[in-house]
Amino acid sequence: MNGIVKMRDVRFDKDLFINFRTRTMLDNLLCSYQGLPKGVNYMIIGDPGVGKTTIILDMLANIRKAQPSARILFISAEMNEIDLAIYVERFPKFGDLDILFIEGGFDECGHSWQTVADTLDDGWDIVAIDSFHELQGIVKEEENVTNKRAESMLLSLIKQHNKAQNDRSVNTTFLTIQQVTKSGAFVGSNRLKHMITAMMELRLDNPKNIYSDRYITFSKHRRGDVGVKLYYNLSTTGDVDFDEERYEQDQSIRRMQRNVRNQLHDFADRFDELFNNLNREKNG
Repeated sequence: MNGIVKMRDVRFDKDLFINFRTRTMLDNLLCSYQGLPKGVNYMIIGDPGVGKTTIILDMLANIRKAQPSARILFISAEMNEIDLAIYVERFPKFGDLDILFIEGGFDECGHSWQTVADTLDDGWDIVAIDSFHELQGIVKEEENVTNKRAESMLLSLIKQHNKAQNDRSVNTTFLTIQQVTKSGAFVGSNRLKHMITAMMELRLDNPKNIYSDRYITFSKHRRGDVGVKLYYNLSTTGDVDFDEERYEQDQSIRRMQRNVRNQLHDFADRFDELFNNLNREKNG
């Protein structure tokens, strides 16, 4: 029975369960025990213009500031150096991040995909990819394979580094931006969905109005809660501004709703017990 284990026999390094902290309100959403876990895969989707890249870069910069020893890499398959220069002008702290620029179809040697694989072998604590769709297209083109095969190659690489199969033996966490349909639905295979630890969604209160309030929520989360909203603002220069007061108000309402729900369940249980006792007395 190869491959069958008992979890009580599996041993992990205790450091694997010490999360990376952003030291912002976002830590509350990233995990139920605060921060970004190690060796996991978070997918980020959202409405166009909602700030997916900015939120991820802000998260990486904050983690790097809080834990300077953490090795963090941003792989840009959508924007070049000139594009990202605009971000750095507005958010100077992004300028200290390690960035690997990948442009499919422009490398004369045709080895952009191999460059990614070789770079990951160095061993990184956190790797952000912008975007999975673009990198998948590069793999498809350079390796002359189908979309399905390109996706499989990417997922195998991610899984390899999740399990610390790299030069530093670190369990790499991946933050991957993914494309969505016009209706805002996730694009990807069932295998991709199953491999995701959490699905972070960046949404607008009114999807038809780019100036409406923006919030972060999770629609899938193996390490935390789903449905919790954290509103944010990108207008502040230098940092993403999270609305802590609104978050605390929402959490207070959720706690009240949970308490009321529990009280209703208790009342229903007591009623059932009373009804059953009456029936027993009647029949006895």
